[in-house]
Amino acid sequence: MGFFFVYVEKKHYLCTQNACNHREMFYLIVFLILFVLAVLNVQMHDKLSSQLLSGTAALMLIAVAGLRFETGGDWNVYAQLFAEFPSFSRLIGNPSLFMQQPVEEGFVLLCAAIKALGGTVQHLFFIVAFINITLIACALPKYTKYPVVGLLCYFGLLYFNLEMIYIRQATAVALCFFALQYLQQRKLLPYLIIILIACTFHRVAVLMLPLYFVLHAKIPTWIYIAVIGIGAILMATGVPWIKTIFLTVAGWLGDNYAEKAAYYTEEAMFATARGISVGYILNLLILIVVLCFKKKLDALPFGTIMLNLFALSLVLYYYCYELIEVSNRVRLFFFIGIIALLPMVLEVLPLFLERLIGLLIIGLYCFAFSRVIFLEYPQAAAYNPYQNVIDYTLHPRPSSGQQRLEQSNHFFRDERQ
Repeated sequence: MGFFFVYVEKKHYLCTQNACNHREMFYLIVFLILFVLAVLNVQMHDKLSSQLLSGTAALMLIAVAGLRFETGGDWNVYAQLFAEFPSFSRLIGNPSLFMQQPVEEGFVLLCAAIKALGGTVQHLFFIVAFINITLIACALPKYTKYPVVGLLCYFGLLYFNLEMIYIRQATAVALCFFALQYLQQRKLLPYLIIILIACTFHRVAVLMLPLYFVLHAKIPTWIYIAVIGIGAILMATGVPWIKTIFLTVAGWLGDNYAEKAAYYTEEAMFATARGISVGYILNLLILIVVLCFKKKLDALPFGTIMLNLFALSLVLYYYCYELIEVSNRVRLFFFIGIIALLPMVLEVLPLFLERLIGLLIIGLYCFAFSRVIFLEYPQAAAYNPYQNVIDYTLHPRPSSGQQRLEQSNHFFRDERQ
């Protein structure tokens, strides 16, 4: 990983105290390296080669997210939470403190353990990234013979939300993704244990429990098309329907959930509905392409499971368009299925040239998804320029992190209002 540290250090010497006045394209370079590794994985997919390539890719992803310094979203929130969490000894001596914390118990316990060992919030970021990427990198070879393609998809489609904003939810999502191997093997106990652990990092993981009984079901193609097609039409027409149901159900669950539901439906930056966009079209196109290979995907051990996960994410995308923030966060648990599903599509292509063309299309899809960050648009200021904690430790200087985070939040609010 020395390349990244040297690269970042050299770039930062050219920065002003507030922000860089040039485009370094750090994440785009990482994306291109991952793409090259993915090409090699498609060409050399024996066990040893896949392990070496996926290990290299995983270490790269761990380094980028785990060694970031005041970069990405919500880092300031986690820094404040980390500072306010009680010590490990207090938690052990007074278990009722768990219930008084603003986030789930597993995350609180992890933070308390890190603090007990003398760690800081930077250690938290690294440990969480290490856990998440390791879980995903270990699970992918069980699901597809092209795990590096899966990591490329993860970087382009999910990484910047999960590893660099919602780090608590990222751990829950990674645990759920890892647990899918036991769903396919019909081993309820280990699946149940892992999902329950995931719930201690993010409560929404509980949705994965009933899915144990249905995710493996082979569904006719016309049902996918009908259900998601109706949702797409509903979203295009803008018929309101889900918000009232959401608020009612949240009220049944208790005051805490009712307050959160009200916040996400009344706060101006969250209350806007999802409109027709590039994503609206791309999701439908990806679904159509995947369904063209449905019979072959169903023949793969995990093909049906990943297809059903992806379909569930589209149901949330199209039907819950009134609740853009809620649906975006919940669907992450299902959308992660695409990082195994797309490599599986390459597996069913008979010719190497066809697989390369397919990989190029996948790469373009992933690039389009994160193009705002890769091309350093102003609304991605929280991510750019990338700041590395080793660089800032060796060469202390004022950070532009807070300023860039506020700038990014400003764009976010303007887009939602």
